[in-house]
Amino acid sequence: MSMLFNSSPIQWLSYYQQDFFAGDDIHVFKIHCNLYPLIQNDLARVLTEAELEKKNRFFKVADAERFALGKYFLRKILAEQLNAYPRNIRFSVTESSKPYLPDIHFNISHSGDYVVIAISKKNVGIDVELIKDHFDHELLAEVCFTSNERKLITNLEDFYTFWTRKEAILKASGEGLIDDLHDIECIGQNVQRQENNYLLKSYLMDDKHLLSLAYDESAKDLQFWNLGAD
Repeated sequence: MSMLFNSSPIQWLSYYQQDFFAGDDIHVFKIHCNLYPLIQNDLARVLTEAELEKKNRFFKVADAERFALGKYFLRKILAEQLNAYPRNIRFSVTESSKPYLPDIHFNISHSGDYVVIAISKKNVGIDVELIKDHFDHELLAEVCFTSNERKLITNLEDFYTFWTRKEAILKASGEGLIDDLHDIECIGQNVQRQENNYLLKSYLMDDKHLLSLAYDESAKDLQFWNLGAD
């Protein structure tokens, strides 16, 4: 059994409104894509015109729905915390196009059946990937992973652990995807990037999805919230 990721079931709690910024925890939210029909008619009230236009530009319907779910629930959660109207929340954007709010860090990822969101006062990056069967990972690993990482890959779950960790790190640091992924070695439970120290956690959400988080080492705990039934 791989020691790279946690295969024990994540203890997802039923969501209830609370002050997520009272402490220094990382809050992770899981949204199943089967919730889309329930929020579809409310999108125009919550999303901005620019977000709605971007949704409509997706070629694949599933990609458009995952995008909309992420933006919808991010705005709804933040609106509760900020006592604001969801559509009126205005995000600033870094040079690398990472959206942010003053003193609030958040990140969205979506793949397969799930959308996940991480929110905290601490810096955080999150990535989820659908584990694709019969995927030839060796060529991509040769280009993107270090030799030490490649030695530890015994199955697809190991490959996706390293892949999601690298993406989560780059999202936490605000760099976005880079060409030199092999420069980031993420075997251990922490990594330094852009003069910041990040803790790394990886979880097998189910037999088809792998989730990784990279977050500021000063964060206290991880809280997992389920927004709707699977």
